[in-house]
Amino acid sequence: GNAYCGTRTGAPTTTKLMVVYEENHDASSIYGSSSAPNIDRYAADCGSAQNYQALPHPSLPNYMASTSGVSYASPPWTGDCDPGGNCLSGDDNIFDQVGPTGWKGYAESMTSNCQAGSSGTYAARHDPALYYTDVSAQCPTNDVPMGTTSSGALHTDVVDGTLPTFSTVTPNLNNDMHDGTIQQADTWLVGWILQIVGGPDYQSGHLTIIVVWDEGSGSGDVASTVPMIAMSPYIAPGTKSSTSFIHYGLLKAAEDVAGVPELAGAATANSLRTAFGF
Repeated sequence: GNAYCGTRTGAPTTTKLMVVYEENHDASSIYGSSSAPNIDRYAADCGSAQNYQALPHPSLPNYMASTSGVSYASPPWTGDCDPGGNCLSGDDNIFDQVGPTGWKGYAESMTSNCQAGSSGTYAARHDPALYYTDVSAQCPTNDVPMGTTSSGALHTDVVDGTLPTFSTVTPNLNNDMHDGTIQQADTWLVGWILQIVGGPDYQSGHLTIIVVWDEGSGSGDVASTVPMIAMSPYIAPGTKSSTSFIHYGLLKAAEDVAGVPELAGAATANSLRTAFGF
């Protein structure tokens, strides 16, 4: 075992799932990279998917697919539009499924709750809850600025053990590998992972963390094999799965943890929970 995974045995008690989104890199550029020693350690010490295919570019369709099970590979979504006007969706989604007290979105460099307009290093297109009309009333309370590892919404919920059933963590454009370097994102991630795995939700075995890249490098209608790392006290260290996964499988895992029905493409997707044992 190690400090991250393999510290618990028996039937998993997972009741919460957190998704940390990263950006625009293929698996081959992350696994084994000297620029990502911490990420590579999480993959080695916990679980990693070797055949996880992102959907076609750009970002927004991938974020929407991972939370609704529906393909958004058409306009206006392929224009990476900020939420509003015709760039809103009435599709059901994991946020609505878990209810108003069951989810949160934590976005770095967001300047106000439920911020619909991109600004600075904050990209609304990387924060999927903003786009669903059925949770618009919950958004001002539940979609919040992340804060830092020493203060703010995510820090408080981690140390208090009050993370919701489903949460998304969206780094800013400098820390998600979109504009910044792999090394910069690796350093950013380790600060948060150390805190989260030390928190009561993770230590009790209730929380699973999924670190996933929205899409690979390149552009156009070409799927990419991207990294995906699963962290839970129940995952056997060094688990590598060659099962074919897509973002619908991430949604399936979140829904199964939450005990809600599997939406759209999630119903037939391969199971991350089966592959990694959380």
